[in-house]
Amino acid sequence: MNETKTSLGLAEVNEILSNALLQVTTGKISPKRAQVISRIALALSKNITHIELKQRIDVLEQMLIERKRK
Repeated sequence: MNETKTSLGLAEVNEILSNALLQVTTGKISPKRAQVISRIALALSKNITHIELKQRIDVLEQMLIERKRK
């Protein structure tokens, strides 16, 4: 079965960055290409962090709403 992944988690972003660093040190990719990967990964990790924070805030808000109803 061929599943297409639609998003990455922070651990996967870390894995991509680690692989890029290894490839730079072995000369398989240029530092410039690794820099592009790094910039994209940084933007992605910030976005993931913001999404996770928003989800936590939503849960807390829901808990407060439920408490007020009691």
